[in-house]
Amino acid sequence: MRTLPFPTRTAGARAPALQASRALPRRRWQQHAALAWLCAAATHTSAQADMAQLPLEQLMQMEVTTASRYAQTALEAPAVVSVVTAEDIRLFGYRTLAEVLGSMRGLYVSYDRSYHYLGNRGFATPGDYNTRVLLLVNGVRFNDNLYDQATIGTDFPLDLDLVERVEFVPGPGSAVYGANAFFGVVNVITRDGRQLPGPQVSVEAGSHGSAKGRFSLGGMDDHGGDWLVALTRSSSRGTDQYYAAYDTPENNHGVAQRLDYDRSTQLFARMRRDGLSLTLAHSERVKGTPTAAFSQTFNDPRSRMIDTTTRLAAEITRELQPSLSFTGRLHAGRYRFDGDYVYDYPPLTLNRDVGAGQWWGTELQWISTAIARHKLAWGVDYRRDTGIRQLNFDVEPAAQYLDSRRTGSAVGLYVQDEFALAPTLTLHTGVRWGKQSGSAGSVHPRLGLVYWWNPSTVLKLLHGTAYRPPNAYERDYAVDLPGGILSTPGLRPEKVRTTEIALEHAPTGTTRMLVTAFRSQVTDLLSLGDAAAPDRLVFSSARGVQVHGVEAEVEQRWQRGARLRLAWGWQHARDANASAPPLTNAPRQLLKLQWSDTLRLGAAGPGQPAQYAVEAIGVAARETLSHARLPGYIVTNLVYSRRIADVDLSLGVYNLFNRRYADPASYEIREDAIRQDGRTYRLKLTYAF
Repeated sequence: MRTLPFPTRTAGARAPALQASRALPRRRWQQHAALAWLCAAATHTSAQADMAQLPLEQLMQMEVTTASRYAQTALEAPAVVSVVTAEDIRLFGYRTLAEVLGSMRGLYVSYDRSYHYLGNRGFATPGDYNTRVLLLVNGVRFNDNLYDQATIGTDFPLDLDLVERVEFVPGPGSAVYGANAFFGVVNVITRDGRQLPGPQVSVEAGSHGSAKGRFSLGGMDDHGGDWLVALTRSSSRGTDQYYAAYDTPENNHGVAQRLDYDRSTQLFARMRRDGLSLTLAHSERVKGTPTAAFSQTFNDPRSRMIDTTTRLAAEITRELQPSLSFTGRLHAGRYRFDGDYVYDYPPLTLNRDVGAGQWWGTELQWISTAIARHKLAWGVDYRRDTGIRQLNFDVEPAAQYLDSRRTGSAVGLYVQDEFALAPTLTLHTGVRWGKQSGSAGSVHPRLGLVYWWNPSTVLKLLHGTAYRPPNAYERDYAVDLPGGILSTPGLRPEKVRTTEIALEHAPTGTTRMLVTAFRSQVTDLLSLGDAAAPDRLVFSSARGVQVHGVEAEVEQRWQRGARLRLAWGWQHARDANASAPPLTNAPRQLLKLQWSDTLRLGAAGPGQPAQYAVEAIGVAARETLSHARLPGYIVTNLVYSRRIADVDLSLGVYNLFNRRYADPASYEIREDAIRQDGRTYRLKLTYAF
């Protein structure tokens, strides 16, 4: 009798909530600290000044837009915002958005050879597809309407060379953005033709047969407008993967051969003129599945998954009056997942799992400074889900197990006020009402106090709530077969309440420090577990989780360009039920260390010094689903970059010391932990005509 691919959100490694039932910790180390924060800025182009050389106090005035949906400096924002700039991406050789986010304070990334998953402050449920993080690109929602997935790995549809900066706002953001802004908001701001003028070619090659090529063409017109078009193609052969759970002669002794490949194509276009911007992003990714996820036949070359997405967005900004501005957005998107799974029932059968979603939406926002000492922002967001479909069937012989279709909508109304109570004290308040098809309306407030203790010290007190209704996969994916998911009516939205206090200190113009303490309480956590029926799974929403911790960060810059950044975090996440087992994939401590400097080489021309950057990322011990304990690790990366004539060269060595480590696996994977790559290399050349 056939066994269905684990639930399948089915996406070869999809079953999102599969992991939602576990969450985090075990064990403790200890604390220290006082530390800091800095928004490093910069755009590395021949036409712009190198912002990495600007004084730190100027960099701290760099505006961020994610915390309040309008521009304000990082110190003014009612949040402890982290920023990675284009210059940081170049200097540290980041290859994916996952690596960018993994370098930030409080975040860590897991990888199951299919998708990358983001952990935040000790909370990460393996395989949940990042449903509790809202992903924006230029302020527009990029989570799809089927799985609520935030793509951060090779399935993210943008080449990092096209990114101006990445902002991350931790904590609940539903008062500003609505659903999915549960544990944080990621906003990717792209570059434009002004920053990448003319034709540019970038090629790279690296370990495991990886190769990548990008061609971009940017331009400006005489009226202040600009445009940019870019095409990127990448591929990786991958390496043969060993899994002890399949170590038998009939399973090739546990070695999956030529199944870790990854191929993708990306197209990006952007135009801006007179307050109007138009954006197109399209990507297709084909990924092999070496883990035999969802109870597949091991080491079959047909096992794979395909992610295809297209996004369109238009934005217009206008100053209606000297004290009133307006921003309007119209966006549309389509996402499709195709998973091919091979099963030996017998006979050997190809099972196909399909998930597709289409939607369009609009956002309207007004900002007023007409009332003295107040900055008011209000608006409405609307999304129409024109089609959501999930299919599961055998190709040959034909048999269908699921055909689910639905439409729906989501609407939200919000208002915010930034009230200057005194020259040194600002009160931020906000409230949002939102409703999504299939869920009741919900109201979520936020409160922030920003107090300037003295000209170099800011104290922030922050409080907010957020929610996440069950997505279409969690509500509709139901297959009553061995290994399948049973229908669960009446699932409730998840809720979180977070309080945070932060102290940011700048004793000099070249030093920044930050220390923050936080506490979060999650109720009605959506999770997957065993059903009453044998060999079946079921979603539930009756779990609670509590998280508290401390984070600290410090950054020091020197006149000749050297820079040091150290971030440390201690967090403890546990099930609200004291008798429940420890949460999965919940490190007690995180450590981030970055050092970069210039090399004055005799062969380098004036003003063209070589640069090197070292980054070390440490993650403490974590538990797997079987409650085995994975040891902590520190991975070190080294990147050397230099401009030779008109060519930018970058050579990166990742996992420099060939550290062996693994990430906890998800429910749909038989192996308990997935080993990560050892030492790898990348050589990248970029030439602007």
